[in-house]
Amino acid sequence: MTNNSKKKTWTRKVNQSYHCGYCKVCNKELTSDMGGWIVTAKKEYFCHDGKNGSCFDQYCESKRL
Repeated sequence: MTNNSKKKTWTRKVNQSYHCGYCKVCNKELTSDMGGWIVTAKKEYFCHDGKNGSCFDQYCESKRL
């Protein structure tokens, strides 16, 4: 008797997206497939393309004042 069936293996979904955090300034959800966001050493997340310029730049300006 021969077994012609294929072995079942695990397959990864191509379009996986992971939740990474929220922007500290505008509270926008940041995902792994989005790109264009910054993480600081303190694990603070910032989006790169905020409505009024970069949220990271706004955060730096507010800390400087």
